[in-house]
Amino acid sequence: MSLKTKNSGKTLPTCAFVTALAVFLTLNLGLAISRPLTPLKASALPAKASWECQRALRFQKDSADATPDVVLFGSSLMMIPTTCAEADFQGKIIDPVLEPYSNKLSQLLKAKGRLFQRCFNFALPGAVISDHYLVSKALFKENQRPRLVVLGITLRDFMDCGVDSVAATPAYNYFHRYLSEAELDAMVQAGQGGPWQNRDYLVNKWLYIYGRRLELQNLIETALNGSTTAALKSLKLPREGNPALTFEELSKPRAAGVSGNKNNIDALMAAQEVKPGNFLILPNMQLPWQDNTREYKKRFAHKNEAVFKGQFAILDKLLALNESLGIETLIVNMPVTPMNMKLMPKGSYESYSAALNTVAQKRQVKVLDLNGTFDMSCFRDTVHMNGKGGAALLQAIAATLSEDKREQLSGKAPLPF
Repeated sequence: MSLKTKNSGKTLPTCAFVTALAVFLTLNLGLAISRPLTPLKASALPAKASWECQRALRFQKDSADATPDVVLFGSSLMMIPTTCAEADFQGKIIDPVLEPYSNKLSQLLKAKGRLFQRCFNFALPGAVISDHYLVSKALFKENQRPRLVVLGITLRDFMDCGVDSVAATPAYNYFHRYLSEAELDAMVQAGQGGPWQNRDYLVNKWLYIYGRRLELQNLIETALNGSTTAALKSLKLPREGNPALTFEELSKPRAAGVSGNKNNIDALMAAQEVKPGNFLILPNMQLPWQDNTREYKKRFAHKNEAVFKGQFAILDKLLALNESLGIETLIVNMPVTPMNMKLMPKGSYESYSAALNTVAQKRQVKVLDLNGTFDMSCFRDTVHMNGKGGAALLQAIAATLSEDKREQLSGKAPLPF
């Protein structure tokens, strides 16, 4: 039986909980106002070996010498076919973790008179528009920026029912550490959504101890590593991620005898760990047809209007950011199958097309519309193309960017590069 305090009906455990909660909230409020922890550089914080981490560290490493001329943005709709096309082009097994460049696109652009030497494939599985904005905001600088961004998009990038907030993606989880609190506030506000949709962002912002857990982890580990007390060194602390990683550490191959997922393209999209040898793409892969309509019925369960409007607002911010840095942008409306189109909420694709046309005209950005131009032999499911489709996709991009095709394909003035 619990003891009761004198002249009250409250038990001692209840009083202790209320007191502890009050102390915690008071402490957290004080920390949230004073902000005593100086945010560490993203490279100093613990991280997991994800696609976002691998691509960011590789891009930064290569940009230290010379920033890639072209960056490909998009989801797996861009990542998979261009990677398969690269394996076909080189005629060898490609490890996309170690080989993020599209030599195929570089060769096509060179043949068309566009001397872009290196084309970096920064497409990320499941990416939405706000993810590409985060990448650009985090990594593109005045002295380290590509000359051209090719942004492959479709309706799913703007209204995926599995993504209810700009702060609910793996890319946000990794790249938000590169941005200031003011920059994150502005992006989340542009992305709209209510308190519940933005719950992860709000929890990290206002529960200061939780939001700065990585900085605290780093401080504790630094103290333990420098401590002379054996007892402290033996403590087993819970970890959120690996220690601060470099690209060289991430590039170490997996243990000997562990084979990669040859022919398993789907593993690229669902990977919990991204290490060399996990995914090996064979040249001229014969990919069997897969029906992924069940997945996209969930993604297109409803119109998701708030997310739709928010992602278009952030697309406008992305185009404005690129323009401010002197980066040209080519938007590619990615092809999908008629089967996938039928799954979309009624009228949503028309709304998407109209909104895309509006923002493209506002920012004077060219849109290459490829939907409906590829036959079924180019697809391996209702949205993802195979190597054949990837090669045709890259050819269309190169043709649009070539000197002699610009006006013919767009009906507009040539792009200024």
